[in-house]
Amino acid sequence: MRGFRAKDEDRDRFVELIEAAYVDVQLGAEDRELRVARALSAETLDELQTLTRDLQLPPGHGVVPSSPARSAARRRRLAGALVALGALVAVLGVGVGSLVLFASSDTDSATSTVESPAVSAPDVEEPVTEEEPAVRPFEMTAPHVRKFLRGYEAKFGTLDAFSTVFYPTRVSMEVPVRGSRPRAERWSYDGTWRRDSEASAVSGPGGIVDLGVIEVDRLFANIAKAKKVLRVQRGALTHVGVRNWDGVLTVNIYVGNRFNESGYLMTTSSGEEIRRFPYDS
Repeated sequence: MRGFRAKDEDRDRFVELIEAAYVDVQLGAEDRELRVARALSAETLDELQTLTRDLQLPPGHGVVPSSPARSAARRRRLAGALVALGALVAVLGVGVGSLVLFASSDTDSATSTVESPAVSAPDVEEPVTEEEPAVRPFEMTAPHVRKFLRGYEAKFGTLDAFSTVFYPTRVSMEVPVRGSRPRAERWSYDGTWRRDSEASAVSGPGGIVDLGVIEVDRLFANIAKAKKVLRVQRGALTHVGVRNWDGVLTVNIYVGNRFNESGYLMTTSSGEEIRRFPYDS
């Protein structure tokens, strides 16, 4: 695979691996952003592999699919293990109270016996209770933004919205209300959904935005870019505003610091830079 040209689907797969490692607290924010930017510009598969070589990849996130030969070998090993297990169960029988294991050294000088206590089944089965899954707080990362977009569509039946602002730990949005006039409800999302206001008129030139057109990977590559080019000393992401001004959809990435110094980078929904506004411009 060394030297093979990378395709867009390869780059996307490695970006997912980097984001998963970030959520697993293996990477810091700056390291994650740097790796994502390099993954999006990588030309070969070897470059992509280098970006994840030191990471412990979560289950189900393998980079290279197994070859048919490896899959067949795995199936043979599994079948052999199942046959051996069936033979062991047939020999021991059901309800065995103890299992004797003999281990001898190369000099036959030691033999040990280990007994396990008998386990009896309870007379009455206890009811199984399902615990509610813990709510995971929102973070401004690619996996969380994708989860938010899926949840938005599932909750409101659309990806249309008026102004939408992504903060480091929450999202604020104006959800359109059906009717002849432009009205919207204000909602927020921090892992759970909350309606903050009743329907009211939408003011200003802002139109409806299709959140589904935002390219998430390019968005986070531009966030990393904004921190470098906006000349904000020790700047950090403050928010990302998505708006439709007079028919032009823009994504505005704001970077600031504790001295109230800030700047922002304006891009299209697909990630193309429109204009940058550095702090000292």
